Amino acid sequence: MVKSFRCVAFVGGLIFGVMSTAVWVSQVAIADAYNEVDVKDGGMIVGIVKFDGDVPTAKVLKVNKDEQTCGHEDKLSEELVINGESKGIKNAVVSLVDIASGKKADMTNAVLDQKECLFVPHVLVVSAGASVDLLNSDNVMHNLHSWSIKNAGFNEGVSGGGKLTKKFDLPEVVKITCDVHKWMSSFIVVKGNPYFAVTDESGRFRIENVPAGSYKIEAWQEKLGKKTGDVTVKPKEETTVDFVYTKK
Repeated sequence: MVKSFRCVAFVGGLIFGVMSTAVWVSQVAIADAYNEVDVKDGGMIVGIVKFDGDVPTAKVLKVNKDEQTCGHEDKLSEELVINGESKGIKNAVVSLVDIASGKKADMTNAVLDQKECLFVPHVLVVSAGASVDLLNSDNVMHNLHSWSIKNAGFNEGVSGGGKLTKKFDLPEVVKITCDVHKWMSSFIVVKGNPYFAVTDESGRFRIENVPAGSYKIEAWQEKLGKKTGDVTVKPKEETTVDFVYTKK
């Protein structure tokens, strides 16, 4: 009995050690995939993410709890926000996907807040290894529930005025919901390099201080998916890249 227990304990420890090593190796591999260097004479990528076609009607979110804080009226979903004039798409993420070296990543804690029972911002982008302060500016309890594959998941309550801080080590798209208020959702997009931007209300974006060279560039939108393209950046010049989505 004792021998069997010791054998199992050793094997369990060995498995744990292998798993820990695998996680450590994967994190090192991610870190080694992008090198931070001083960028001289970097260029800029600008553009717009647009929708081609009739603008779809926004989905209505049913507010059915804590109306004194959340509001007495239903809210409009932010899963696809299109500017009526420019047809630009808000909250799309544009990023370089194959850049080996460049500017230093900003590791200042990002902020995802909860205000009037909505996440603000709806889409947040951070570099791998960054931490996010998850705030609750409301006076009611919220429950932060992450949906991830690579990063450690969490499902924790946050009282009014409270805060959680979580670190996101590996690139992926992480959905965040609230188990108390079912209509609430947002996304934390974790990237392996700092060359990314979120489109503004007009669908426009800007990525600065890019080393001269040719790259793959990608747009991601939570409802419409991904689009990719090629871009060549010249020293001290501005390069325009536009993405056009159609209704699925």
